[in-house]
Order: sequence, then structure tokens, then C-alpha cells
Amino acid sequence: MLSAVLVTVGVSRVFAEDANVRTNVDVDCRCPDPVGQNFCSDFKQQVGKSSAYRLVDNLNGYGLGVHFTCVDMWKGINAELAGHMSAVSVAFTLYSDTLPGEIFEDNSVFRVGVEAVPEMSRRIVTALGQLVSMNSSFFERLRGANGNPSEEPAGSGETSGASTGSAGSAAPSAAPSAAAPGPGSP
Repeated sequence: MLSAVLVTVGVSRVFAEDANVRTNVDVDCRCPDPVGQNFCSDFKQQVGKSSAYRLVDNLNGYGLGVHFTCVDMWKGINAELAGHMSAVSVAFTLYSDTLPGEIFEDNSVFRVGVEAVPEMSRRIVTALGQLVSMNSSFFERLRGANGNPSEEPAGSGETSGASTGSAGSAAPSAAPSAAAPGPGSP
């Protein structure tokens, strides 16, 4: 019985320590259309409220880059439908001060209707979690090299709140691209 209590205490401490570790996320939005702007703003809010991520506005330290490009799907085609749906391209990258630049991780293109903005934002936040899990050894090495994992990197925008996203949501593929070497490559 005592060993079960010790194991439970040990596991609880590991989860408490992991709760202090937040991954930096830099979001770049090139979305001039109304739906795209709303989507990007909602996504940033969800990342900012998350206990798993820290929304930053630079590539200092290390983390994930999320790059959105949006186009109104109906502008110039059907004036009545313009402003109701956006085609969104997202590219995910890994960055670190120790790398020569960002490393391409994954990308996707999808449509977002004006009413689907919150759900699609949650799906992309879920995709972040998949990418962090896939690259956990990369992030662990960087945390170890940078000292205390719960320290705030210089220039970061600290935010707090509850984690967002739904586990069963469909999201862009989290499989790494064969076009660029992954962070664990020599």
C-alpha cells in the first residue's frame, strides 16, 4: 500500500512539473479578409488562454511557428457571398536560437466559414498538441540546454488560462514532412 502511495505522489509531482512547462507559439497572420482576420484573432486568443502554450511575438528562444495566409473565397466572384468564407493556408515550423532558421514541420489548406471560426481554431490548437508530442525529444533537449523549463524567455508575452482544443477534432496532419529534416536529424 505504501508503494502505491509513493508511486501516486511521484506521478502527481511529474504532472505538476509538466504543467509548468509551456511551449512558445509565434503566430504570423497574413489574412486581409474579414473571416481570416477573425479566425486568426480567435486562434491567438485560444493559444493565449491555453495552459500548454505561451503566445509570443518573436522567434527568440525556441517553440512553434504558426503561419496563416487567408483569401476570401468569393471576393470578385460573388459579391453576395464575399466576406462569408475564407481559404486558409497554415504552415507549422519549429524554431530555436540554435537553428539557422525555422524548420518546416507541416502544412494544410482548409476552408473556414464565418460561423465555423471557433471550431477551426480549436482544431488547429489540437494540431499544435500533436506537433509538440511528435517533437517532444527536441523540446526536452532545448529545455535542458536552456535551464529551468518554467522560466520566462526574454521578450515573451505571458498568458495563462485553461487548455483549449478537443481531443477528437480533425486537424491538419501532424506527420513531419520529408522535404525538410526533422529536429532530431543529424
